[in-house]
Amino acid sequence: MWILDLCGGSGAWSQPYRDAGYCVEIVDPVVDGRDARLLQRVPGRFHGVLAAPVCTVFSYARNRYPPTDVEVLAALSLVDACIRIAWVQRQGGAQWWALENPRNKLRRYLGPARLEFYQWEYGDAGHKPTCIWGDFVPPPKHPQPRTKPSTFKTQYENARTEDAVTPAGFARAFFSVNP
Repeated sequence: MWILDLCGGSGAWSQPYRDAGYCVEIVDPVVDGRDARLLQRVPGRFHGVLAAPVCTVFSYARNRYPPTDVEVLAALSLVDACIRIAWVQRQGGAQWWALENPRNKLRRYLGPARLEFYQWEYGDAGHKPTCIWGDFVPPPKHPQPRTKPSTFKTQYENARTEDAVTPAGFARAFFSVNP
């Protein structure tokens, strides 16, 4: 079975699928030079679609450095492309789709998320609030005591790349209920 990982970056969210023997196709400008907005056709049928479009434009941490209208439109076009691809795949037989972004201003455009969580609710260090939109089974939360300081940043200029990686505990929990 195939999983489509849009804006997959590190592939952390789709890793449990690879570990279970699924074939994963990552579409990401940094990884393979492909931009979801420019795909004319996504080849094949996919069992599920993961999408994690870039979130920096919508981040509350960006309040001190508001994005330009062009940046907002570009970011929304990527979100739109991910949702359109997921919808087409769902019509073609995909069992589920999910779009991840930190809890942020994107809710203004997409409405309430199907799932909101903190990293520690799936056994990962950190406190970054995250939203998932889509058509999927929400994984049950298993809160663990926080043992490390939060990785959630409140200042745009201090954001770290690893803060954008899907936490492994959540990725495993999502896979367990959306195989």
